[in-house]
Order: sequence, then C-alpha cells, then structure tokens
Amino acid sequence: MPSPATPAPPDTTTLDRSSESATDALYRAAIGPINAVYYVPIFARFEAAGRGGPSWNWAASLYTLNWMIFRRLWVAAVLYLGAVLGLLLMVFGLGRVLFQWSGAAELAWLAVCGGLGSVLPGVFGNAIFHARSRQKMAAALSASPTLKDACQRLSQQASTRQRFLRLVAINLVLAGAAALTYAAWPDATPRPVNPVTKAASGQLAPPLPRGTSPSADGLPFEAPVQSLGPAPVVAPTHASSASVSAPAGAKLIDPPTARMAAPAASVTPANSSASSVAGQRYLINVGLFAIEANARAAYAKLQAAGLPASRQTLKGRTRVRVGPFASEHEAQAVAEKIRALQLDAVVFQP
Repeated sequence: MPSPATPAPPDTTTLDRSSESATDALYRAAIGPINAVYYVPIFARFEAAGRGGPSWNWAASLYTLNWMIFRRLWVAAVLYLGAVLGLLLMVFGLGRVLFQWSGAAELAWLAVCGGLGSVLPGVFGNAIFHARSRQKMAAALSASPTLKDACQRLSQQASTRQRFLRLVAINLVLAGAAALTYAAWPDATPRPVNPVTKAASGQLAPPLPRGTSPSADGLPFEAPVQSLGPAPVVAPTHASSASVSAPAGAKLIDPPTARMAAPAASVTPANSSASSVAGQRYLINVGLFAIEANARAAYAKLQAAGLPASRQTLKGRTRVRVGPFASEHEAQAVAEKIRALQLDAVVFQP
C-alpha cells in the first residue's frame, strides 16, 4: 500500500500581503523588542488605512531627539535639529537685531517654538516611524529568499535594549558634564557685597577734584585722604570740641578743615556727649563696589544731582555714601532721589 504523499512545504519566498500574521511579524522584527506591543497595532491600523496618520506618542514628544536616534530615524533627527537651530537663530538673531524684540517677546516666541517642537513630533512620530519601517521591510524582502530570513535581517537592524541603555548612559554623562561645567564656570560679573547696586558701568566719571575728601561722614579710612595744603592743627582742648556737641537739629556738613578734625573726634569715649550726637546722624549707603569705574560712575551721578556724596576705600573695594543728615525724614527724602537715579539707597544710623 503506497504511503500517502508528503505535502509540499508552503512557498515562503515572498510575503503574502493578505496574511496579517506575516505583516505583523515583519513589523515586530523591524520595531525591535522595546514597545513592539504598542507600535504593532498602530502600524496595523495604518496598513488598513493605506497610509500613516496622526496619533500621539509620548516618547517622541518628550524625548524627541533621543527617540529619533534610538529608532535610527537619522533624516528626521537632522531635520529636527536644523529646525530647532533655525528657530533659535530667528528669535535671538533676527528678532533681537532687526525687530528689537523685548525680553517678554523673546520668551513668548521661545514658548511657542518649544510647544511646536514637542507637539508636532508627538502627533506625527508614529507615522514617521511607520514609513521608515515600511522602507526597511521592503529592502529586507528584496534581499532575503524567505520570510524568516527577512525577519532575521530586520531584527539585526532593529534597536535593542543594549542600545537603549547606552543612550541613557550617554545622556547621564552629558548632563553631569553640563552640571560640572556650570558649577565650575567663573562668575564674570562682580557682585557688590551689600546692598546690591545698579550703577551703570559704561560711563567713567572724572577724577575727584584736588582737596576733596573721599568721605564726608567722619568715619576712619583705610586709604589715605588727600587734602588741599596742610590742615591747621586742632588741639584736643580747642573750642572746636564744642562743635561736636552741636544740637541734634544742626546739619553736620562741615568744611574741609572740620572734616580733617573729625577722625580725632571719633576716638572719644562711648559715654561722652560727642558719641551721643554722632548716633543721631543718618547716612545713606549707595553701594560697595569691586570695580572702581562703577564706583566713580555712581559718585558722578550723585554729584551731578547736587547730593553730598563721598567715597571710601575698604580692602580693595570702594564704598559710596551720601550724607550725613540730621533727621531720618530728611535722609529718606534724599534716598528717594537716589533711587530715581537707578541707584540703591539704604538709610542707616552709625
């Protein structure tokens, strides 16, 4: 009795496009092991419609460039990077130079461009990935004799978990390098100690006239004070000591001779009448500057406004003050004028 004939193996030299399982197998091989269960149903829907369409992809929206590199979408990645650089050039180049956009306008444009750069890849990322997968499938079928060989070829080209981990490691290294660079980057803008000043640094003030004291508040100096000619000798028991005990309402703005004698009065005991009168004065701190040009610019503004400004050198920095004033009300009124000059003004009592 003749044995039944063995059925011939099915012909797998070409893809039977009517078989969904074969198409799904090719898609699964082209996508790779990561998120294949998410992409295969979407790609099947695109196949039924005959073309790709809009659908949302969170990875393409939040990690656009990384997602494109991971999925080997090189053309899309180059176009995306070029579009981002072009938008930045438009905002900070054309917008700032030609249209003179304000800071708020630049931030608004950056927000719009950032939104588009996130939303558009999220909406059309699946369609782009589907089109690229179709191209890979067609090339693999043309170069392979069987469906199994085509799937194996696509699996070798697909993104793997090792590629994903390498991409994560590269991102962490870049983020760490950026953080270290930011932490080690020297601050090119010197910071005034306290209060923070707003003096403009573009205009240099003329040098102080000869004979002008850097300070009008009678406080001790760390830098020598130049004066016009020798100052008269003031004896400790001279009648000028009575001027120290002037009434509280008197305005203590003395001529240069009296200012030269002020440091001697500052060494009087704490329980004397001079110390109590000095405690009633009010001064205005304008700033402590690390750059001499900034201090001179602020000092020139104050002098041009007719205010009793003074400068004092303290350990390589220049302190600018206004005063003294007999009452806090008067000092606060002058402080408002100083703030109108775009300078800081802090009223205090020594």
